[in-house]
Amino acid sequence: MSKESFDYSEQYKEFYEKWDKTVSEAMKVWTSSPLFSKAASENSEEFDPMSHYKKFYEIWEQSSSTLLEEWVNSPLFAASMGRAVEKSSELKKHFDEVVERTLKNMHFPSKSDIEKVQACINNLEAKINDLSDKIEEIVEDYSSPTLQKQRKAVGRKNSETSSK
Repeated sequence: MSKESFDYSEQYKEFYEKWDKTVSEAMKVWTSSPLFSKAASENSEEFDPMSHYKKFYEIWEQSSSTLLEEWVNSPLFAASMGRAVEKSSELKKHFDEVVERTLKNMHFPSKSDIEKVQACINNLEAKINDLSDKIEEIVEDYSSPTLQKQRKAVGRKNSETSSK
């Protein structure tokens, strides 16, 4: 992968500032709750926890969605995801090799062994089907009326020549 000329530190700084703003706004809403305020708890009859939670959630959703959208569209995120995908595919390849070797050492069939056996079974099945079709053709030919007449004629000829 080529080196990108991208200022990661600036991107991280912007990301942190926006995240801090998101958390600060959410905490303002949450801490203004009568549950945290002694003076407000006396007027708790007017307090509706669901509307308070809804307001908290809306502020969090709005600021987080803006922040996350900017983060996902940044070159830093794209580069990081590219490296993550590359490394995870390398890890999967390595893991597959380890499993293959382990199964081989334990004398268990591996996926490739099973695929080879499956291919052999498919070939045998195709040959059996071909032979079965040929046998059916021979039986049909043998039981055809024309062939039966010919066999009877040959049989009569043989019996006549043997009786002479």
